Amino acid sequence: MGFIQRSDDWFATTRVAKFFEMNERGTTLFTEFGGAVATFMTMSYILAINPAILAQSGGPCVPDPEDEGGIFGESYEECLENLKREYITATAVVSCLACILMGLLANLPIALAPGMGMNAYFTYSVVGWRGTGETSWNAACTAILIEGFIFLVLAVSGVRVFLSKLIPEPVRLATPAAIGFFLAHLGLQTAEGIGIVVSDIATAVTLGACPEDKRTPIVAFTESCAADTNTCVVSDAYTCDDLGGVMTSPTTWMGILGMMIILVLLAYKWRSSMIIGIGFVTFTSWFRNTAITYFPDTIVGDDRFDYFRQVVAFEKMSMILVPYTNELKSAAVALITFLYVDFLDTSGTLMGIVSNMGYTDDKGDFPKSRAAYSVDALATMFGSLFGVSPVTSYIESASGVASGARTGLTACFVGFFFFLGMFFAPIIASIPPWATGGALILVGSMMARSLKDVKWHDITHAATAFVTVIIMPLTYSIAYGLIAGICMWIVLQSVFWFLGLFGVPHPEEHNVDEPEYVDPVAETAETSKKADKEIENQDVAVQEQPAAEMNSPEMTESHGPSTDAPSGKTGNDEPKE
Repeated sequence: MGFIQRSDDWFATTRVAKFFEMNERGTTLFTEFGGAVATFMTMSYILAINPAILAQSGGPCVPDPEDEGGIFGESYEECLENLKREYITATAVVSCLACILMGLLANLPIALAPGMGMNAYFTYSVVGWRGTGETSWNAACTAILIEGFIFLVLAVSGVRVFLSKLIPEPVRLATPAAIGFFLAHLGLQTAEGIGIVVSDIATAVTLGACPEDKRTPIVAFTESCAADTNTCVVSDAYTCDDLGGVMTSPTTWMGILGMMIILVLLAYKWRSSMIIGIGFVTFTSWFRNTAITYFPDTIVGDDRFDYFRQVVAFEKMSMILVPYTNELKSAAVALITFLYVDFLDTSGTLMGIVSNMGYTDDKGDFPKSRAAYSVDALATMFGSLFGVSPVTSYIESASGVASGARTGLTACFVGFFFFLGMFFAPIIASIPPWATGGALILVGSMMARSLKDVKWHDITHAATAFVTVIIMPLTYSIAYGLIAGICMWIVLQSVFWFLGLFGVPHPEEHNVDEPEYVDPVAETAETSKKADKEIENQDVAVQEQPAAEMNSPEMTESHGPSTDAPSGKTGNDEPKE
C-alpha cells in the first residue's frame, strides 16, 4: 500500500472527512487536492487579468493638473500601475475568503472570484475607461455593495432559490452544455486559451494562431478615436488577415500539445491529468529566449520577468480600501444590471456544475443551495470593500469536478491557494494562457453530455435548449444565454396558452405517445449489424455439428444447398407436384 493510499485511508476516518461527507460522496483527500489544483490552475489567470481590467477604470487615480498629458500623462500611468498591483492582492484576498466560505457552508467544490465579464462591464460601461464614464468609481463600488446586500436578502429568504427553480426544464438541461461550449470558446481564444480562434472584420471570428509580429490589433473606431487617434482604445482582439501567418504560432502548438497530453491521460483515467498537462506547458514556457517563452525580449516580457523574479511580493491596499459614497444618482442602472447579471451568472454556473455532478433533483435544486447563494452574496459585499467587481461562482470549477472533486474541501484548498497567491502573485500570474486553454476545451467537451437528456423529439424543448447553448458562448455571457432560452420558452408557452383559449390543444398532447426521433441511417446500420451477427451465429452452430450428423439423411434434407436454389426458393422448400 502506497503513501497516497495510506493517507487517504487515514483521512477518511477523521472528523474533517465526516464534516465534508467524503465517504458518502466517494472521494478521497488526494482526489480533492488534485481537483483543487486543477481548478486553481485553470482560473489562476484571474490574478493577472482581473487587476489589469479593473485598473483601467482609473480607480481613485486623478490626472495631475501640472501634467499636460492628463489621463495619458506619466503620473497617471504610474498611479495605474500601483493600482493594478493593489488589485492583485485584493483579488486574492476576496477569492480566498469566498472559496473557503463556499467549502465550509455549502460543501461544494466550486471556487469563486471576481466575475469575468462583470469586471469588464464595471470598467468600460459603468466607470468608463480611465474614468471617462458617467458614473464615478466610488458610486459604482457602492452600487456593488447594495447589490450584494439585496442578493443576501433574496438568498436567506429563499426567494433566490425559488426564482432559480422557475428556470424551464430545457434551459436547465442545456445549461451545463452551454457552459461547456462557453469554456471551450474561452480556451480557443488568445486571452485565456491557445489562440486558434481570433477576430475578423468580416465574419466576427476566424482561424488565427498567428505569431505576435503578425497580429493586427482591432480598435473601437469611435468619434473621439476618429478625431484623435491617441484616444483610440486598443483591445486584446486582433486579426491575422492582414499579415498572415495563420496556424504558425509556436505557443498555439504548445497549447495543443498540452491538450493532447491531458486527453491521453484522461483516456487512461489519470485524475492528475489536468495538473500534469498544465504544469508541463507552464514550466517549458518559463525559459527565456525560446519561441514559446512567456517572457519575450520586449518591454512587456521584461516587465513580466522582473515581476516573476520577485517570487514573493505583498502589495498594500491603501488606495482601494472602503471606496464608498452617497452620490448614487448615476449608479441606478449599474445596480440593476449588476443584480440580474450576477443572479443569472451564479444560478447558471451552480446549476450547470452541480447537475453535472449528479446532485440536483427533478426541480433543479441541490443540497445547501441556499447557503451557496448566500456565500456568493456575502463575497460580493466583501469584495466591494476593496473596490472589486461582483464575485461569482467560476465555471472553471468544472475542471476540478472532472478531476474527481466532489466536496467543499476542494473549495477550501483553492482558497488556500489564493491565500498563497497574496504572497506568490509573481509566480501565479506567470501561468501562460496557452497552458490552461486545452484544459478548458476538454472540460467543455465533457460537460456537453447533459444534452442527451433534452427531449429532442419535441421542437419546443429542442429549440429552447439550442438557443441557450448557442447564445451563451457567442455573446460571451452566461446570463445572455439563460435570458435567450427563458424568453423563448415563455413566448412559446404564452402562445400555446392563448391558442388553448380557442380550443387548440397544447402541442405536448400530440407528443405523449410519440417516440423519440431515431436517425434512420443509424437504425439501418444497427439492423444490419444484428442481421450479420445472427448469420455468424448460425454458421458457427452449423460448423460445430458432428460430421456424422451433418451427413445424415435428416440433415441433408433439412440443410440442402441453398446457393443452387432458383430465385424465390430456398433449399428448404418442398418440390411442387
